[in-house]
Amino acid sequence: MFEIKVLAGINSIGGNFVRIKDEDQILIFDQGIRFDIMASYYSAFIAPRGIAELRELGVLPKAEWYEDVKSIYISHMHLDHLGALSNIPQETTVYLPSISIYEDMEERWNTSPTWLSLIPRKYYINLEEIKPFESDKNNVMAIPVSHSAYPSYALLYFGKNKTVLYTGDFRVESFLTQDEFNEFKNGQDLFSFLNENQDIKIDIAIIEGTNIGSSRLPLTPKEAMNITKRLASSHKPIIVTLHSLDFEYAYTLLKLAKELDIDCCIASTQMAKLLEKLPRLPVKPKLIENYVDYLTLLEKIPLEEIKEDTLILISYREVVDFLKDLSLTSDIIKNSVAIISEPEPQIEEASEYEVIANWLLRMGIQFYRIRVSGHYYPYQLKTIIKSIKPKEVIPIHTLYPNYLENTIKIIQNTI
Repeated sequence: MFEIKVLAGINSIGGNFVRIKDEDQILIFDQGIRFDIMASYYSAFIAPRGIAELRELGVLPKAEWYEDVKSIYISHMHLDHLGALSNIPQETTVYLPSISIYEDMEERWNTSPTWLSLIPRKYYINLEEIKPFESDKNNVMAIPVSHSAYPSYALLYFGKNKTVLYTGDFRVESFLTQDEFNEFKNGQDLFSFLNENQDIKIDIAIIEGTNIGSSRLPLTPKEAMNITKRLASSHKPIIVTLHSLDFEYAYTLLKLAKELDIDCCIASTQMAKLLEKLPRLPVKPKLIENYVDYLTLLEKIPLEEIKEDTLILISYREVVDFLKDLSLTSDIIKNSVAIISEPEPQIEEASEYEVIANWLLRMGIQFYRIRVSGHYYPYQLKTIIKSIKPKEVIPIHTLYPNYLENTIKIIQNTI
């Protein structure tokens, strides 16, 4: 018996839970948090009391969804896909994109005064690290994709009679060059892989559709960096917010700092730890010691020593406090510019753009809002379907599953 059940994520952006039963084997692809539901019940003043309450509300997957499951695969470590490993009710192996990055995140959660302290795994959860391009003992192969979290994978399951592709979240155009992508992701991207291995036939593709129905301008990474470079020509310092797992964006900003011959400083512990794991960076960033609190070989500098010719990387949620502190120690913010990169997933980061905007205006800082999505844009869907060539499609991670499914059928009938 072969069966796919999308138990969460079919009519929402985030909270994916895909259960695949293939005779005697049951696998789960992602087990994310439903932030849309969470936002309906919790706020800064109302916090969850525990895992059981979150399960009851549907914020976390139900315990029975894990029945007889021995292996769970996580496509990337945004919380709407990673979920709370503490929610897994029995001994299980969880395959993660990176154990070391997960452990850095878990260390922060363990000391969090918020609901994040509920997330870390229980003692009976066994962690394994995904190895790209290797078909493992469960016949699952992970293939690198570009996304706003590092590392990110599509998952390819070679079943007994059907081959299933779960795309996870991905974008078609990366911030990285092809050579950089191959180096840092340990191999080629999903579409290059499928193009070179055309004997792999996809019976069922579970495809995300985050941007389906969105009216947002489809800004590419190249276009975003051209805008950033233009702004840097008339403002210093440059403060850029980004998600602490968005290595692709951070790496490209380091390349920009090198091109402009300016310093690059980081004011985020998790981002600094991520970049430090990589063997090669365009420039060695300096860490602002007031905001980066771990022992490191990278140079640390105090807040007051930041120069005007500097590109500063910081997380979305820390930017206001950072700028308040910087304004007390230096007058360099008078000609600064803040590029507020909207985080993904936005609701996970508790985004309060208007509040941030009010503080920036109060401090006299020019700012711009920018969003380069970690997800493909609707106009790219035809290219995607031509590459995957699925016989059947299951839409996920979208508010408009019927529209996505019908659009794909139209494309399939024209190619």
